[in-house]
Amino acid sequence: MVDDDASLRDYASVFGHALRSLHAARHADRQPSKPSFQRDFDLTSRQYNAVKFSLDGMESSIRELRPGRRADLKERIKAVAAKIKRLAKGKVFERHNLNRRHQRLVMKLARLQTEGHPRLCFGSRKLFNAQHHLADNGLVSHAEWQSTWKSKRDSQFFVLGSKDETAGCQGCVMTHLGDDRFAVRLRLDGKAKRYLAFEVQFAYGLEHIKAALALGQAMSYRFLLDDTGWRIFVSTKALETKAISEIRSGCIAVDLNVDHVAVSETDGFGNLLDHWRIPLATSGLAPTTASSNHAAQTAIGEVVKQIVGIACRARKPISIEQLDFARKKAQLSYASPKTQRMLSAFAYARFAQLIKARSYDAGIDLLVVNPAYSSKIGRQKYARRYGLSVHVAAALVLARRAQKFSDRYIPSNSKHSATTCKDRGGHVAARLNGCAGSAKARLETYNWSPAASLLPPKGDPPLR
Repeated sequence: MVDDDASLRDYASVFGHALRSLHAARHADRQPSKPSFQRDFDLTSRQYNAVKFSLDGMESSIRELRPGRRADLKERIKAVAAKIKRLAKGKVFERHNLNRRHQRLVMKLARLQTEGHPRLCFGSRKLFNAQHHLADNGLVSHAEWQSTWKSKRDSQFFVLGSKDETAGCQGCVMTHLGDDRFAVRLRLDGKAKRYLAFEVQFAYGLEHIKAALALGQAMSYRFLLDDTGWRIFVSTKALETKAISEIRSGCIAVDLNVDHVAVSETDGFGNLLDHWRIPLATSGLAPTTASSNHAAQTAIGEVVKQIVGIACRARKPISIEQLDFARKKAQLSYASPKTQRMLSAFAYARFAQLIKARSYDAGIDLLVVNPAYSSKIGRQKYARRYGLSVHVAAALVLARRAQKFSDRYIPSNSKHSATTCKDRGGHVAARLNGCAGSAKARLETYNWSPAASLLPPKGDPPLR
């Protein structure tokens, strides 16, 4: 945390003004030259690069999100159209409201499809719209809102680093003083060459920061003003971790469910060695407030810690399923309250992000496999044979897929049908016709790994 508020606010104000001006110039198709832009805002070359780097990141993130936003709007339009079709003829008022919503979504999709250069609302769109509802947002007057909004726009700045510069960054040089204390010297402007010196402490990532300083890696800094004061976030290259897992020894697979996590362990031949059921009660902990967000993250973190611990002791990679709940979330407005609570508390994205980070730190390979029909195959092929639950059997299927075992055979007298959200819907690679054994999908496996692992040859050896 940094105490010198005035100098940092001035820096953030100049940075924010330069950022908005560069964005406006791009919208007007009049990209200014670098020297003239530096003169106008009294920036060094590295400070201009930091402004450009920040704006490029914002705009590229919007471009990358556009396909998902278009798909989400299309699903919402389909959901509203289906709701209208199911409505009784007598519900005129409800049908009228749904028709209006349908038209708004269609118009929004049309604007998104024709949108060119990314548009940004600095200071957040939510706070910008608060000027129309001052009392509801705890604001007395429009002047108070304007002051709050401008402060929000100028509440952060970025300092770009380079490995060719002193301590990995010319504009912000950090020196280790001992323990968790660091001395920081921040360059404020271009011509006058004024500097601001202060000390900071880091509670997390201390070893990474010290290693980056010792190795001369590039270090970039983001200064952020929140309710407690100024904070510094350091970005640098992650330390390389030696991989300790080996796919030829087997796999640890995870099947994530609403109230628990099913874990299965296999040997090098795809046979089941052990299994676990780890409770994960996130219902009621949906991230609506800061406290509930922390509680949900803590619960997920404890489960991830157990799974990574199992993988470290066995020295085997972790296999998780790749699920996309965008379609389900798009239909939340028209689902039952129970389904809404389940999908809202089903923090799969957060679980996947956390297990990816923790497995990398521990040197464990993480394999993300296609989950198509895993529950169905597990129930029909392994649940009765081993006396497993459907979820543990599904985890076994995921482990075998990560090991490149295809699971082609299913009893022909099976009459079960898909029962989970991951099994419903059309699948372009397979047609089940009531039996999961005919699934011959080409299941892709994505590998995030500290070091490349050797995969066993493809095949479907008999279970011992």
